[in-house]
Amino acid sequence: MIRHRGRLRRHLIIVGSASGTIVDLVRGLWRSTGGRRWMIPLVVFLCSVGVILTLAAGVEALAPFIYSIF
Repeated sequence: MIRHRGRLRRHLIIVGSASGTIVDLVRGLWRSTGGRRWMIPLVVFLCSVGVILTLAAGVEALAPFIYSIF
């Protein structure tokens, strides 16, 4: 019998696997000598919008309202 993982556990696994990539991106932007620090607010904004959309997709009652904004 195959055990199904819970929804929260699956989301935590996805966030945990992406966290290393996000940390590498932030380190690369912060340490760059080419003057790419202006991209940090853009990256923060895009990551926060992605988290909000991911959380809104999990709550079926909020999803239509969040998606209609974009």
